[in-house]
Amino acid sequence: MVHKYFETGVKRLELKIMRPILLLYIFSITTLNVIAQNQFGHVISEDKNLPKEWSISLFDTGKQKIYRGEELKTIGMPCGGIAAGQLYVRGDGTLANWWIANNAYNTGYGIDHLLNFETAQGPWKVCYQTFEPFSYFKQGFKIKVDDGNKTYERELNKNDFNNVGFIGEYPIAKILYEDKDKKLPLDIQMEVFSPFIPLNARESAFPATVLKFYVKNVSSEKLDVNLSGYIQNIVMSDLKDHTTGMLRNQKSTNNVIQSLYMDFVPDSGIYNNHAYNGNISLSIFDNNGQIITDINSSTSQSVTRPLGDELIGNVSSSFVLNPHENREVVFLLSWYFPNRPLDYRYGGNWNEPIPATGSAIGNMYANWFNSSLDVASVLYENFDKLSKETYNFHNAWYNKSNLPYWLKQRIMMPVSTLATETCQWWANDKFWAWEGVGSCVGTCTHVYNYEQAIAQLFPELERNIRERTDFGTSYNEDGSVDSRNGWGGVLLDGHIGTILKSYREYQMSKDNLFLSRNWNKIKKAMNYAMEQDGDLNGLIEGRQSNTYDISFMGPNTYVGSLYLTALRAAEEMALIMDDSEFAELCHKVFESGKELSVERLWNGNYFIQEVNLEINPKFQYANGCLSDQLFGQTWAHLLNLGYIYPEEYVKKALKSVWKYNWTLDVGPHIQAFKPERYYARSGEPGLLNCTWPLSEHLNENAVRYRNEVWTGIEYQVATNMIYEGMLEEGLSLVRAIHERYNPVNHNPWNEVECGDHYARALASFGVLTALEDFCYSGPDGILKFAPKIKKDDITCFYTGAEGWGTLSQKKTKSEQINSITVNYGRLSLKSVEIKVDFLPRKVNIRSNSKDIPVKYNYENGRLTLSFDEINLNKDNVLTIHVS
Repeated sequence: MVHKYFETGVKRLELKIMRPILLLYIFSITTLNVIAQNQFGHVISEDKNLPKEWSISLFDTGKQKIYRGEELKTIGMPCGGIAAGQLYVRGDGTLANWWIANNAYNTGYGIDHLLNFETAQGPWKVCYQTFEPFSYFKQGFKIKVDDGNKTYERELNKNDFNNVGFIGEYPIAKILYEDKDKKLPLDIQMEVFSPFIPLNARESAFPATVLKFYVKNVSSEKLDVNLSGYIQNIVMSDLKDHTTGMLRNQKSTNNVIQSLYMDFVPDSGIYNNHAYNGNISLSIFDNNGQIITDINSSTSQSVTRPLGDELIGNVSSSFVLNPHENREVVFLLSWYFPNRPLDYRYGGNWNEPIPATGSAIGNMYANWFNSSLDVASVLYENFDKLSKETYNFHNAWYNKSNLPYWLKQRIMMPVSTLATETCQWWANDKFWAWEGVGSCVGTCTHVYNYEQAIAQLFPELERNIRERTDFGTSYNEDGSVDSRNGWGGVLLDGHIGTILKSYREYQMSKDNLFLSRNWNKIKKAMNYAMEQDGDLNGLIEGRQSNTYDISFMGPNTYVGSLYLTALRAAEEMALIMDDSEFAELCHKVFESGKELSVERLWNGNYFIQEVNLEINPKFQYANGCLSDQLFGQTWAHLLNLGYIYPEEYVKKALKSVWKYNWTLDVGPHIQAFKPERYYARSGEPGLLNCTWPLSEHLNENAVRYRNEVWTGIEYQVATNMIYEGMLEEGLSLVRAIHERYNPVNHNPWNEVECGDHYARALASFGVLTALEDFCYSGPDGILKFAPKIKKDDITCFYTGAEGWGTLSQKKTKSEQINSITVNYGRLSLKSVEIKVDFLPRKVNIRSNSKDIPVKYNYENGRLTLSFDEINLNKDNVLTIHVS
């Protein structure tokens, strides 16, 4: 099979030219696989023989990607507010996956007999399949143009435009309506987004989608234009076979906004407060806009139809365009379904609607708005500010940053998970999340061990999880933290991760208040972890339940590395809290564990598990090469805690993971060792969770999910590799994800595991942190930046506790300029550390053209600058000039 990369990569060549090379390449790989398979059955080639085009593509800055043709098929980019329901914009600009009414269904588990199922809306597909996102409702936009001689009418979709282009730069999608054959006398584009402003969760959580059109007259004639949007009333549609009542469409106007308001009037009062009962509005920001409540009767009066019937309304704007004149037309889809059910299990059903009775937990947005019309009104009143800040972020991420374009896209794509039904923000101000949409309840400690995006983009929500869940409903008197919002028992990797995440949340706070409020519980949680290490030698030797849905028995570096890093984090937090005795204890146990881990678990190539397979024969990895074996070291780098194992061992272990577990084609491995679920197919690149290159594969007795490919682990390992200077290898892991999720085959904005939009993929943001070698501590006012990529000329995105913006570095052999720009909020600094490759003779710092007195120290290539506290506000720049 020809690798998909060669057909879809940025630098692809004509297949007829490449085919002889490919055949030779595949023959050599196959030969190597056969040789490897004869020894212990391992089938992954140790020599990756990466094609030159692959290696070039990793670093090529690249151009903006426009998807067209077959690439449009699977696209479904989430386009609503974070934790406010789920709605997709498809490749041609139509909307789909209407799960805005608390009505999502389970999208896991990924095994064959659950890949397809029925819902009240219609047939559904889940997990790793090729399909177009579903929409069982009528919705779209139309344009009508009259140039005085001829009238043109088109639907704005791929049926009426044969060259539609889709630019997906989350949170903004741009659709280009182009036709190679049937030209229009105007250009038309649409941008789709919901306000998305990092560090501002509330204003990023509107239950609304903006649909903004740009129309330009490209002819020499005056044009009469009518742009209209139509939409079906979908309120209570999931209960159309279970109850009766009337769908109702009404016109609403407040002089500046014209709205089509859609709701439902039940026959039975029991459905008044049902989770599915709410309202939707399609509005236009045009005081001359026209509303038709029922296109079949062309009326603008209030209209009702029985539930189950089609009731479609229309909103339109008419205007004149002079030659070469342009116009911006803004539509807004808003919704209001306040009664999210308290028993969230109903959201996880395969196909059953939520029953009529039951209590509600509600949606957070119901505290801010009273109806979908209220949402539209507030958004309109603040539209300039909200859209400006959204575009400000978009510009900082995609335009100002000069990282490779594909990489910026891929890191941000999983962030769209926040705008799906994976994430919920309850009316009691609790942020809660599935593992994947409707699949595996949360907010589970172990899967969210991998997630880094929420912590960086919306740290208030991450602190919410720590305090409302981990140290709230999940916290026990003995200091243990249950895995799933108060139940599910203790999974030790997740429990330990709570300590690591607490230190991260401290760093992403502006002061010590978060740590002060929670220190007693953090310390008690650390003590619980240490109790699992009975003799306090730094090795946990008993049962260790974990994210693989099994328990490891005996010392290992998956749980063990997390434990050692937690000891270091607890030590640092204890020192901040003036608890020197506990800090000393944590340090002592850490040092012992660091030494014993190498002594007992290092096999010369990588870290293994010490386990007696006669006593514990099931679900262990023993001599296997576990991709996750240095998970704790990834965390240690992210938290600026240094090495938890000797540096040379870390580097060699990661090289072994690359050598034994990653491949350009997972096909031979998954054919030899069948996975429980398929998240990568033959011909696709990926990182296997575990292999046994130096011993017999344990097969059914091995760690569960061993033969699967999880994007969250790939991002995690890539992060660690990048920190260790394995830049090509780390980027290859990320590129493999990008290639698998090519839209010809799979929705690029939906990385799946046990369910759609799987939360583990939010580990993608760690890759950015590693590429920048960025570390920040708000309470200490410290920022560190030592990029691993484009070191001579880089601009990239960062977030702090109260502000975000861009970092830049330009350097020559004898001069270096670093800049910190604030694009939003504020940034308070007392110290900056950068890497400089020459002995500085002169160091100058300027803040907004004003020189700042500075003290500096240069040691081992690191330049540390200290100064009196500087407060940078929006558009302020701090510049460091070293010569």
